Amino acid sequence: MVSKYKRLSLSILIAFVLVAIVFIFGYFYDSSKIAFLNANLQNYEQNINQLELATLLPDSNSTFSCNVLSNNLYSIASEMQQLSNQLTSSSLKTSEMSYSQLNDAYTYARVEYWLLSNKINSMCGNKLATIMFIYPQNAGTNSIVEGNELSFLSSENSSLVVSAMDGNLNLSIVKIILQSYNISISSLPTIILDNKYVKSGYLNTSAIKSLICKYGTCINFTS
Repeated sequence: MVSKYKRLSLSILIAFVLVAIVFIFGYFYDSSKIAFLNANLQNYEQNINQLELATLLPDSNSTFSCNVLSNNLYSIASEMQQLSNQLTSSSLKTSEMSYSQLNDAYTYARVEYWLLSNKINSMCGNKLATIMFIYPQNAGTNSIVEGNELSFLSSENSSLVVSAMDGNLNLSIVKIILQSYNISISSLPTIILDNKYVKSGYLNTSAIKSLICKYGTCINFTS
């Protein structure tokens, strides 16, 4: 009996140690993952701030300056997409406070990028097409497909600037944008084109291109 009791106790102790090791490993892995994503976000925000400062320089609306600003916008868009992929593919639980705070900060950065792109577009003669894509938190197939279509179109054309945000986030800036453009949660997904035209419901690639040329800055698509 004593031998069986000792074996049972040892098995319980080993199981406890293994669970503790897994928990500790998971904790430090999640912490390092958050730190990595946060560092990428800070780098992204720094690039936006630098571009914002550049718009304040004399002759920032000259042809040369506008070309530089537009190219930098396109470069930042690539960084934004990489960070978005890292966040969405992260194994971190969306209920975790650290992940939630990081996602909120990323949303503010996306909005800042969208506002900056509209500012540059206005300064430089409206040669860009800008889109804010607002999707529901529990995005269905249509929202996911439309988001992928917008990402593909913007990656193929530097004159199309696309940003996106979750319309269900409990953030003041999200609520202000929805109210300012008279957008309801039930109408999502919705796009804001060139800071003035609002269109709700699913849009395929052909419809997106058509709307851009009809209500926004018509650009030449390569695909």
